[in-house]
Amino acid sequence: MGKLLKILVRGFRFCILLLVVSLSICLAGGLVRPPETEEKESPYQTPQVTVVDPGQGVPAGTEENGAGEPAGGGQSGTVQTADGEIENAEAGQQTEEVWEGEPVTLLFGGDLFLTDLLQSKYSQQGISAAASEGLLEVLESADVFMVNEEFPFGTTGEAMEDKQYTFRVDPGYVSVLSDLSVDIVTLANNHMLDFGRSPLTETLRTLDGAGIAHVGAGENLEEAKALKTFEIHGKTIGFLGASRVIPEYSWNASADSSGLFTTYDAAALVSEIEKAEESCDFTVVYVHWGIERSTQPEEYQRTLARQYIDAGADAVIGAHPHVLQGIEYYEGKPVFYSLGNFIFSNGTYETMLAELTLSENGTEIRLVPCVSQANQMTLLEESEKPGFYQSLESISNGIAIGSDGTVSQ
Repeated sequence: MGKLLKILVRGFRFCILLLVVSLSICLAGGLVRPPETEEKESPYQTPQVTVVDPGQGVPAGTEENGAGEPAGGGQSGTVQTADGEIENAEAGQQTEEVWEGEPVTLLFGGDLFLTDLLQSKYSQQGISAAASEGLLEVLESADVFMVNEEFPFGTTGEAMEDKQYTFRVDPGYVSVLSDLSVDIVTLANNHMLDFGRSPLTETLRTLDGAGIAHVGAGENLEEAKALKTFEIHGKTIGFLGASRVIPEYSWNASADSSGLFTTYDAAALVSEIEKAEESCDFTVVYVHWGIERSTQPEEYQRTLARQYIDAGADAVIGAHPHVLQGIEYYEGKPVFYSLGNFIFSNGTYETMLAELTLSENGTEIRLVPCVSQANQMTLLEESEKPGFYQSLESISNGIAIGSDGTVSQ
């Protein structure tokens, strides 16, 4: 009996020992570890990020975005992912890339024509015959100033038959454009071939010789639809021009014939806008359209403008009606349906310039009201501006114009 008790005690001790060993192995994970597998990188792994100082991307000479907050939007910092996207470091929300560098100022005028009277006065008085000193300062201060050149420079050709108005200006007067600080013109309009294709060739050569860029017409379709760009403060600003108003189909440029780039069908211009979007930080489309003397845009103008912006245009500028039409925004982008006449006729009329400033605050718009008397364009008197803005607001859609000419949605 004593021997049996000893055997039982020994067996109990062995079970206790076995239990302790088993528990130790379990705690070490030896019995619950899955089979060894090759460790793979998760497809959902967070990309590496580089912390960006909130001050980066703020234009030189400034520290804040004007609202007392860092340019990144008021958070303590941002991060830039490996693929270049900007995200908020705290909220994890994607935001637009901050504008880097100095602001860029673009200035736009409407139709330009040099009448015989203006040419005569210019020959005697110089550029003061066309613009006042105050206006010239505004034009010169812009990084890019663009107008619609509503005539060809030329001395050859025959006037188109059965056309009420036919325009042509001696190439020597290209100095007027230079004196007005014009940097680029659109040639896509219903007067560029008034005297045939020879003056168009003269126009292209004259502008090239004066260092003035041009869009909307060329020796062939490739030239007519070509994008022109300006590199300003590290940004690429692109310009395209097209017309939806020509007197006959033959004015269209083709693969082997000079002429205009037209936009009766939006597809061709939309394609060029999409291409421009790949290389430009800001793309402007200047289009000739609408009904003369009508202050309201046609429905097709609204449709085309939206197609251009959907394709990537950042601003749409219109001309041809010879009077001002309204302003509106689509998808946050401005559309000026008609800037009316800039310097055009011998009569008295009010008009305006559109100034777009591109910066970290987006696209800021300021209107510059003007009045033309006997061909000389001057700035509108301060006392006349409230009535001018009120009139423009009445024909616009969903905008407000401040006392300083700033436009807001």
